[in-house]
Amino acid sequence: MRPSARRLWLWGLLVTPLLLIGLLGAGVASCFRLGADARAVRNELIKSSGVEWRQQIALNAGWLTLGAVRAGLSCVRLDPAARAALQSIHGAGVGIYQLPAGTPPPNRAAMLVTADSAMTARGWERVVGVIDARDLVAVYFPKKVSVHRLKCCVLVFDGKEMVLVSAQGNPEPLLEYALAQPGLGDRTGWLAQR
Repeated sequence: MRPSARRLWLWGLLVTPLLLIGLLGAGVASCFRLGADARAVRNELIKSSGVEWRQQIALNAGWLTLGAVRAGLSCVRLDPAARAALQSIHGAGVGIYQLPAGTPPPNRAAMLVTADSAMTARGWERVVGVIDARDLVAVYFPKKVSVHRLKCCVLVFDGKEMVLVSAQGNPEPLLEYALAQPGLGDRTGWLAQR
């Protein structure tokens, strides 16, 4: 082996473990931050409220994490509904943020306008929006919906805590499970006749 080839091979041996450790660290770190869309809404809501929200938790499970869970549970005997749900979900994240004690809650209507603006800029639209005396609930879907890659983002605010949930997946396994249930075929046939 030539000295330059040996040196290159040695560098490869030294750098590979460092790259693997770096990738592992990045993977672990990504489990503790929201996905890009939910993070964009959170950032805009925090900025527009002018209040320092306290993060209670932020967890994210992407396709790699959920793929590993699916692979690990492939040998375990699961309820068919649970297996279908597990196969359907490809990514999920949740973030919980709390207002500091004594801070008056921000205007819910202004929060909804801010969230709408942030999501519209990212190609999403609000399909549900509810505001009452204390609560705010908003549900967003991308403007371009794919049946095989469905995405959703939900915002809930109760006057003290804001919860952001995002999920993506393929609903086909769940639909197949639901349609295979006894008696459902009779009901769907009735709907088709109408």
